[in-house]
Amino acid sequence: MRLSLVIGALITTTTIVAGVSAQSIRDHVRLKGNRTTVTEAQATELTLTVTEVSVRPIQVWVRAAGTVDESRKTVTAVLPAADGKRVRPGQRARVFSPESRSRMYQGNVSQVVPAVDEVTLKVMLMGQALEKSRHYILEVVTEDGEHLSVPNEAIIDRGGQTLVYVQDSSGEYSPREIKAGVQGELFTQVIDGLKSGEHVVTIGSFFIDAEHKLKGS
Repeated sequence: MRLSLVIGALITTTTIVAGVSAQSIRDHVRLKGNRTTVTEAQATELTLTVTEVSVRPIQVWVRAAGTVDESRKTVTAVLPAADGKRVRPGQRARVFSPESRSRMYQGNVSQVVPAVDEVTLKVMLMGQALEKSRHYILEVVTEDGEHLSVPNEAIIDRGGQTLVYVQDSSGEYSPREIKAGVQGELFTQVIDGLKSGEHVVTIGSFFIDAEHKLKGS
């Protein structure tokens, strides 16, 4: 009963696997010690995917609320100093109105004015904002450099531990604790615990993690 409740909850909250019973998932995922073995066919049914650990550019999107000027072409916003350190003139920006999230305006950061605890920035839009509202939401695309990284979907936060499931040469998956750094929009920096060329589970990692939790309980 406990297994059905846990796995059933996972299936209810995801659209990755449809129509797979709790028992079939348990049949497909077998634990050996601290490892999980999944065949290629089973991985396909579970939509299990792996991604290589590699050095990638990490983008961090800085978000803020701002106001548009009378010309409706310049949006001004105030950021905390920590976020403001990432922002520089020339960076790309996207601007939305709370009234219409379906319409997006492209722009660039035109001015950055630092102060003690905050940073004021201006974004010049490529076209005139059409909504009547003075308030807009802006997203500035910043680059944090290239780092050894994994997709955000691969990371599991378990009781203060940051875990990923690593695939070995025999097709088994083992949990491994890592030290994470900068979290970007798509990828997270790995400071320690992984090396380039290893493969981690992205989609489907929570199914394997659920089995480890059940085994531990």
